[in-house]
Order: sequence, then structure tokens, then C-alpha cells
Amino acid sequence: MNERPAGVVLTGGASRRMGRDKAFVEVAGVPMVVRVADALRGAGCDPVWCQGGDLVGLRELGLAAHPDLEPGAGPVAAIDAALGRAPGGALVAACDLPDLAPTDLQSLLGEQPAALATEGVAHLVAWFPAGTRMPLGVTRYQTMLATLGARLVEVSAIRNVNAPADL
Repeated sequence: MNERPAGVVLTGGASRRMGRDKAFVEVAGVPMVVRVADALRGAGCDPVWCQGGDLVGLRELGLAAHPDLEPGAGPVAAIDAALGRAPGGALVAACDLPDLAPTDLQSLLGEQPAALATEGVAHLVAWFPAGTRMPLGVTRYQTMLATLGARLVEVSAIRNVNAPADL
């Protein structure tokens, strides 16, 4: 790979179950979005930015942030927008996975798209090599991974913080 992979934190979700923007919820005193961005940096990503959501608030945390081209259209549209800024490929992770390890992220890198999974179910953590294009008409994340032929990299359960009880 000639260029380092970009790191993208997906921050444009509605956070309905949390009742407030999940990106800014603190885990051990650190906003989840910062924890995920740090994991991406630790995996060798450069640059790292947030895709969608509260751009002003994200920038106040010292993070780069870009708007979604289609706000509210879901993660596939956000990933598609991010890939347009990532000529060397992108490691993408949802902002609500505060315990991601850089080594797990590095295990995704390779010639084909890949996603972290637990018991065969893909988490919203994936690698998209340079040149990856989203399949036309696909809006669901799991369908997109299958259409791209993404390999699944099994890991133990990943804590996904969707609601206050998950903290």
C-alpha cells in the first residue's frame, strides 16, 4: 500500500436509544468518539476524521469532521462519502465502540474489504481498500459487505454502546 489508510469514525447516527448524541458520551472520562479515533490512529491511520453528526462539537474536541453528503441516509451512504476522501483506503468504525483495539483494526487490512465480526455477525468496523466502490442501490450495511465479498475477521464480543444501560 503506497498511502497510509485513512481512519473514519461514523458520527452521523440519530442516537435514539441513547437519548443524546452517542459520540459525546464519556467512557472512563473520555468521549467515545475520541476513544475510537485514538484506536484508529493506533492502528496506523492517517488522517483520521469524523463523518457526519455535530461537526462543531466534534471540532471542539480537536477532531477533524466532514459532513455527510446525505444526512440520515445511514452508514452505507456515510462510508461512500468517506471513501471519496480516502485514496489509500479507509478503516471505518462506528463511534459507539469504545473498546476497539488497534490490533483488531490492523487485522482487517489487506487486498479485500473486511469487517470485524463476532459469531459471524459483522460489527460496524470495516476496512475498504483503495478503489472500493459501494454497490449501486445497496443501503444496508450487512448486504453491502456481502456484495463486496468482504471477509469476516472473528473477534470476541465487542461492546456496542447504544443505550445508557450499555455503559
